[in-house]
Amino acid sequence: MKKLLIISSVFLFVGQLKAQNNLTLYNMKPVPQRMAINPAFTPTCKWYFGTPALSSLDFSYNSRAVGFNELSNALEPNGSNYTLDMTKLSNVFSNGVSMNSAYNQEWLSLGFRLRKSMWSFSINEKLKSRVLLPQDFFRLVFEGNGGDNVGEVFDLGFGVDFIHTREFAVGYSRSFIDDKLRIGGRIKYIAGINAIQTERNDLTFETSEKAFTYNVKSDLKFNSSLTPIDSNTTLNSILFGNQQNRGFGIDVGANLKLKKKLSVSASIIDLGVVRWRDNLKTTYTKNPGVYHEYRGMDIQDFIGDSANQKKGFETFKDTLMEVIALETSSDDFNTGLLGEFYVGGNLHITKNHNIGALMYGSFYKKEFYPALTLSWNSQIGRVLALSASYTMYRESYVNLGIGAALKLGPEQFYISTDNAIGSVTDNTRNLGVHFGWNHIFGKKKDKKVACDL
Repeated sequence: MKKLLIISSVFLFVGQLKAQNNLTLYNMKPVPQRMAINPAFTPTCKWYFGTPALSSLDFSYNSRAVGFNELSNALEPNGSNYTLDMTKLSNVFSNGVSMNSAYNQEWLSLGFRLRKSMWSFSINEKLKSRVLLPQDFFRLVFEGNGGDNVGEVFDLGFGVDFIHTREFAVGYSRSFIDDKLRIGGRIKYIAGINAIQTERNDLTFETSEKAFTYNVKSDLKFNSSLTPIDSNTTLNSILFGNQQNRGFGIDVGANLKLKKKLSVSASIIDLGVVRWRDNLKTTYTKNPGVYHEYRGMDIQDFIGDSANQKKGFETFKDTLMEVIALETSSDDFNTGLLGEFYVGGNLHITKNHNIGALMYGSFYKKEFYPALTLSWNSQIGRVLALSASYTMYRESYVNLGIGAALKLGPEQFYISTDNAIGSVTDNTRNLGVHFGWNHIFGKKKDKKVACDL
């Protein structure tokens, strides 16, 4: 069994990726934070104020192929380092890897009703990541360039995109057509803090039929803007982000009563762009489309003590960078906000109980990441709201979620997760939790129909 020493920080990065879905929270009616998912929704209170820095904390992770259990089982302690058992991971990575992630924190939020309108304001910290490693990458790593792989072309075009922003958002919604339709939107000023962008990711290895060599062709371009934290960091930059990296975004949503007991809704969030102008670094292929010969690596360089393994990886990296021939510059670049969409419907059994169906989707590098959620949602008096959900992701079909919102006087505490049992089962490809603490006041006037807006 062959084991290769890995750099632990790489796997810490992979393991900490978390993605935003909030599929259970979408139908938790009393919680103001669901307006961040669909700005046409309104809470059941007249006005609210979120506890600063604690009104909304959202962690989540979605992955195709990689689960935390698989990674932890393949990592074995070796003194102060870890070794990776390549054999244990060969089947896990056979179809490639894709991971979507996000971390959101609401620093400040408030909202109030004014007749048929709802106004809201919030300051949010957002981190989103997308990682894509193709099937051919792991096929080449685990199988090498012999056997059936002789004379084959391996597409190694990977993608890594990360965006860290602080957004200042103003939201507004209003009801129309005798309160049967509510339309809402949110305008956001965005201060960019950190970003990594894969602009071009064409990389192919063609194995030679006559020798154990590769013909390598690349057209790569990666942009980054990483803000340092040092003695020159100012209070203004801490509070408002880097004003040279800025952009705008919008969220839009609608909620419509089709019949007395049936309503439909839809939203698109995080549409927008950020222009990055500071702390720039662009890495790109010097001669795109030109073939170079690469003779690979000697596995003996990775066997033995940790010093020998470390040297082997450094040699491999330096040689590969020389073959691909990368150069650097400092160029402005734009990033999107990695938008998402939701489409839902609710059948209201009674005024306080409904069944929901919700479809979620996002795109990355021509890949579509869908999810379908079925939920039961109940309001128990004025004190407690409960939701239970079942979600199907691509290649992950057992995700049971729960949500609860508890109101004690003016204080509201809520928590939701789309996969409540993932941490204690083998299904750790979809994890996350969203919780917060709000101060809510007043109660919206009751309607005579079940699916009130």
